[in-house]
Amino acid sequence: MVDKRNMLWVSDRNFNKEDFKDQQYFQVAEHNDLITKARHDLNARELKIMDFVVSKIKPDDKHFNIIHTSMYELSNVLELKRSGRTYSQLAQNLEDMRAKSLRIYSETDRRITLTGWFEVVHIWENGQLQIKINEEFAPFLLQLKDKGHYTQYLLVDTVKLKSKYSILLYKLIREADKDNGSSIAIVQGTPDEWKEWLGSPESYTYGRLKDKILNPAIAEINLEIDDMDLSLFQARRGREVVQVEIHNNFIRNPRF
Repeated sequence: MVDKRNMLWVSDRNFNKEDFKDQQYFQVAEHNDLITKARHDLNARELKIMDFVVSKIKPDDKHFNIIHTSMYELSNVLELKRSGRTYSQLAQNLEDMRAKSLRIYSETDRRITLTGWFEVVHIWENGQLQIKINEEFAPFLLQLKDKGHYTQYLLVDTVKLKSKYSILLYKLIREADKDNGSSIAIVQGTPDEWKEWLGSPESYTYGRLKDKILNPAIAEINLEIDDMDLSLFQARRGREVVQVEIHNNFIRNPRF
């Protein structure tokens, strides 16, 4: 195996012709099942890499094409400091994503799909990259307008967020927004469901989940995302919290 720490990156250059800031405003579109029913352990940077790759899919694509990009482009779009260390870390992220598994449950088919994120990743020492998404993702990422039940958001939003929990909560809120901000979007579930959706440690009590994950994620989203104003509500049975709701109080077109 090539030791990525020793890759020279000496010929690093931009192979892309599109402006990096323009690319940040590309749309990421994914089937709702990837947001609400997929279980995985991607970290924050890996979630952003996946969003970057998905943003390259065109609405009329019928199959996954090889994504041609570079460390130069990826680091600029994700607002990372360009350096040999960053590039080596990105190479490690891509290798980890190639190996990490994903589990998606389909209620319609009564089926669990176990798969990986990428079919293949090629990395050149000059920083050039080729990435191909695993074909098992086709139902969740291709021809979505024909299928319905999908969520769209701007790549720049997840680029802004530092925590994986913030990114996952952001996506849940976007999925819950069925009328494009015309009313309050609400995500509700039991503490155990929230732990599952956000991939929190299984050992967390609800109090720890709230203090360590939910409240910090809400605070970061409220700070960074212009059209989100989140608040948390709890329902108790006795002293036990049995239901948790997070509301996006931002209304795009308030009625007077």
